Amino acid sequence: MLTEALPKRIRYPQAGIEEALLEGVLPISRLPRLADALLDNELDNASVPESVAVTLRFSSDGPGRVLVVGEAHFEQHWLCQRCLEPVVLRSGCEIEMILSGHKKVLEQLRNDQDSLLTDGDLVDTADIVEDPLLLALPMSPKHEDCDPAFEIPELIEVMPDASQAQDEIEEGRQRPFAGLKRLTEKD
Repeated sequence: MLTEALPKRIRYPQAGIEEALLEGVLPISRLPRLADALLDNELDNASVPESVAVTLRFSSDGPGRVLVVGEAHFEQHWLCQRCLEPVVLRSGCEIEMILSGHKKVLEQLRNDQDSLLTDGDLVDTADIVEDPLLLALPMSPKHEDCDPAFEIPELIEVMPDASQAQDEIEEGRQRPFAGLKRLTEKD
């Protein structure tokens, strides 16, 4: 398990040239939006994990661009949305992002590429990791296999046969211009 804390800021152009590999943990206190999202957990007495395990590999990706590829993950206690019992889930994400201090460089990227505009040649490690982790949080946490907390009654057929329903609609429909048709008909 990774236990060494990642540096708060990274000189990413140098890391790209050196093809640096960083492995370690990022304290959750440096990820305030993620911590807030985890505190919104419906589970009573749920605690936020202390840290997130992170692996980041840097490489040059052209003039003024550095590619960061890696992953981040943590375990969290949630309330299962099926059975309403506690469940521990591993949440995580893969990271692939272009870093640059030049807006024009990032504007040339494809729309499906993640990027981060930096202020100078330093980047905060949390800025690389936090958004992808927020997007990876489960929308509806649940066990892989569990029974619902309550039974869902079988669906009752509310509408009879669709063709029968259409006929009933046709019969009850008023035709406001039907009288005009008679006036225009020639005997």
